[in-house]
Amino acid sequence: MKKILLTLTVLTFMATTPVMANHAEGLNHDTIVKVNGMVCDFCAQSIKKVFSKNDAVKGVFVDLDNGEIIVDYKDGQTLTDEELTDLITDSGYTVTEIITEAVETSTVSE
Repeated sequence: MKKILLTLTVLTFMATTPVMANHAEGLNHDTIVKVNGMVCDFCAQSIKKVFSKNDAVKGVFVDLDNGEIIVDYKDGQTLTDEELTDLITDSGYTVTEIITEAVETSTVSE
């Protein structure tokens, strides 16, 4: 049983690693949603699951420490503020702010 749980944990981590790596590499993100109520890894996984079912979403990064969901869209795709809010509130969380402009997460040295 321990072997199965360890395997599932490793597979889950490997499945989410590319999304986290993209965030760390400084890709432009189309939307940042500030959310109340997310406190644990289960919260993050449920949000990722909900967003992964949406055809417009390329990837999602959940930052529990800052209470943010960062959504990357597929080329030419987007979600409205209302659609984002519905996805999140239907998952049991409260949206406090939506930042829809593209955000550069890396710094450029001159």
